[in-house]
Amino acid sequence: METAAISALGVIGFAVAVTNQLARRLLIPPILLYLIIGVLAGPSVFGVFSPDALHEIFPLALEVLVGLLVFEGAFAIDVQFLRRVGAVVRNLLTVGLSTTFLAGALLAGLLGVLPWGTAFMFGALVSVTGPTVIGPLVRSVRLNDHVRAVLLGEGVLIDPLGAILAVVVLQFALSGLHAEPFLWVPSRLIGGAALGLVGVLVVRGVVRLNRDPSPTEMTLLLLGVSAGTLALSERLLPASGLTAMATMGVVLAGADLPHRDVVRSFEDELSRILLAAVYILAAATLDLGLLRALWPNGVLVVIGLMVIVRPLSVALCSLRSDLRARERLYIAAIAPRGVVAVALAAFAGEALGAELFGPELTALVFLTVALTVAVQSSYAAPLARLLEVRSMRALIAGAGTVSRRIGQQLHAGGFDVMLIDPNEDVVARAREDGLDAEVGDASNVTLLRKLGGGEAALAVGGSNSDEANLLFCQYVLAENPEATAFARVEQSDAVEAFRRSGIATIGADEAVADALMAVIGQPVLQEALAPGGEDRLTVEFVVGSGLDGRRIRDLQLPQRVLVLLVRRANEDVVPHGETVLQRGNRLLLFGGAEAVADARQRLALIE
Repeated sequence: METAAISALGVIGFAVAVTNQLARRLLIPPILLYLIIGVLAGPSVFGVFSPDALHEIFPLALEVLVGLLVFEGAFAIDVQFLRRVGAVVRNLLTVGLSTTFLAGALLAGLLGVLPWGTAFMFGALVSVTGPTVIGPLVRSVRLNDHVRAVLLGEGVLIDPLGAILAVVVLQFALSGLHAEPFLWVPSRLIGGAALGLVGVLVVRGVVRLNRDPSPTEMTLLLLGVSAGTLALSERLLPASGLTAMATMGVVLAGADLPHRDVVRSFEDELSRILLAAVYILAAATLDLGLLRALWPNGVLVVIGLMVIVRPLSVALCSLRSDLRARERLYIAAIAPRGVVAVALAAFAGEALGAELFGPELTALVFLTVALTVAVQSSYAAPLARLLEVRSMRALIAGAGTVSRRIGQQLHAGGFDVMLIDPNEDVVARAREDGLDAEVGDASNVTLLRKLGGGEAALAVGGSNSDEANLLFCQYVLAENPEATAFARVEQSDAVEAFRRSGIATIGADEAVADALMAVIGQPVLQEALAPGGEDRLTVEFVVGSGLDGRRIRDLQLPQRVLVLLVRRANEDVVPHGETVLQRGNRLLLFGGAEAVADARQRLALIE
């Protein structure tokens, strides 16, 4: 056992060291490389290690690794937007889970890939997506808030439900139908959630005792309590650990915790190691001969899951929702299977044995994971561009006070904002304000390319260096001629160089004069819409099909928000309550920053 454990550790370490860089070079998801390395290292090919030789360490390691990955995914959820699409996520966790379970079983059974008892086990295993696959995809494609919240919310919260369903079906397959599971399921859901809340209380209690923890202390606190909660859940209520981790992660994601961004960054790096371990250990159980035997019916099962079952499930779950048709279509096209399906397939295959087609089940689940990840990752970005469900990218040179304020207002206006500054302390302050920020030189072409400068819709040169601002804006405009660029100019004799490059400029003197005139000219309006010195915000919003034909008065905008202008193809209309909106109109919203941001989100949710 010791030799097998050391060999497995060596393979995992090698994979972690080279896979992400190799995957980026080959433009393929790292998960596929992990699966390939696991199969090659397993008994089917080179026999570097065998899961059977690990004995009880093998299931224990998978259980702990998957639990921590579920916590990390749940902690990364944007709770604010999860609340706004809660009905869709709830439906995906109930109707969607049931639909995928039954339809997946029917496909595997009717096509003769698995006997019916094992086919239902397959349906349970592929009913989950998973944050370990969805999370990297969402980050790389930069989806809008609604689509991101639905995919991440489903991926995190469906894992414990699918795991419990799989355990119940496995019990049926092994020992037949009896009454115990009908009591067992709610006890694991309710008990796991309760134990997850206990973990939350421990974290909150420690934070109150130590009001100023360091980033390292906060990271260790969350990792330690999550591991302890997972162990306690599995000790008291076996199979409740994933529910506890999902509950604890989601609740803490919505809590006001210090150094949140630093902790999330560390957990993201840690998750890569955990992810490699799970996929490699599970893939080592695969028999390549059985995988080849699945052609062609096994491939047809996977295709059916992608092109029939998933669209049907999303269509049922998003009926009467606030999601736009193109957002529903994108969600229907994205459902790669991940770490929970792989880990549980390894468990189930061993438990069922050859007589109940356990190895064939494992092979079919691995085929499903490999194909859904490979195919859907390949079209995720172009499909998002085609359906226009990506968030608008804004890059800002500098992370000082002015740049942070611009970034916050752009973020409230729906932009995906990234600040770039060479000063680590300034970048840290930007991250504390909830903004994405990177340490580096904004005129460094390699860095700008890495941060998606060629896809930016907006560039803002906000640093105190005219040269850096000019080079930064010129790069973005060269890579994307349709982008818009603005820059702060310190030296008046540099203005002409900016304007020749198509960059709108503003100097410090102009900014102060305009701000003073805004207060002098409209003091009553300024105070009414943004009392107490609150930041003001102006946002443009494009009217979609859901608002077509509605009157301004029917929008039920928050107080202190005005529709200043309605821009149409051939005219600008100063609106009143009876003004009827048309699809494609652009509304100019003005008011207090929080109220305007809330108004924009409300309008965006109207289909």
